[in-house]
Amino acid sequence: MSAPVTLQLLVGFLMFSVVFVPLERYFPLRKKRAFRSGWVTDVTYYAVGCFVANLSDATSRLGGMLLIRGAELNTGSMVANQAGWVQFIEILILTDFLAYVFHRALHQNAYLWRLHRVHHTSTNMDWLANVRLHPIDKILGDCFQFIPIFCLGFASTPLLAYTIFLGFQGFLNHSNIKIDFGPLRWIIASPQFHHWHHDNDARSYNKNFAPHLVIFDVLFRTAYFPPGYSMPAKYGIPDPVPQGFWGQIIYPFRPINLAEETACLFDHTAAERGGPEATEHLS
Repeated sequence: MSAPVTLQLLVGFLMFSVVFVPLERYFPLRKKRAFRSGWVTDVTYYAVGCFVANLSDATSRLGGMLLIRGAELNTGSMVANQAGWVQFIEILILTDFLAYVFHRALHQNAYLWRLHRVHHTSTNMDWLANVRLHPIDKILGDCFQFIPIFCLGFASTPLLAYTIFLGFQGFLNHSNIKIDFGPLRWIIASPQFHHWHHDNDARSYNKNFAPHLVIFDVLFRTAYFPPGYSMPAKYGIPDPVPQGFWGQIIYPFRPINLAEETACLFDHTAAERGGPEATEHLS
């Protein structure tokens, strides 16, 4: 039986705070106030996200169960009998690929971009920026990634290990920490890799999608490392999205002008393609 959501919220927030607050204080990429603008919005997202995560987990498990019964799948024993570390690697690679596909769709579909745009409103990149995610964006993404995982029947221990790894890497990739992965930057997603995805420049919008491994961005020609391994000067998007939590929750449901939204996406893509090529831009 899982712990109450309120306990998950408090323990999780304390755990991540203990790790990332000191790291950002003593090894900052940029000096900034602890309570920077937007922190209340992001803490609210964290609290709401704990409840949403439980809903998306239940939805994914239900979806997996229905698919197993409907398609009469029987892969559980074969997968679950593998060594735990093998299952962990398999989960990591499979979810990373699925996350890449879904994340790229979020940027290229006008309806999905209305949801995901909320995540890109953060003008301050730090560990808390990781949780600024519209609940529907969160639920759709989790279901897309985890229904196949549940259908395959991975054991609970590798799944738990992956969930912890997912949380820590997500916060690390968004964190305000000055860190160089060295040669591993070509393999493992890092703050240096993911910060460019949040660059306030349309040329960077469709780059660096994967949450864990750089390989899928390299394979599909969306990996981007600028010369000198510099970091973005400015984050966010130019679109007029509200900064408060409730305004951002309601924002995707305002009357849609599909032609305008699609044109906006094409403008971003055109700017990206027309921009100067970086010496280590792998597309």
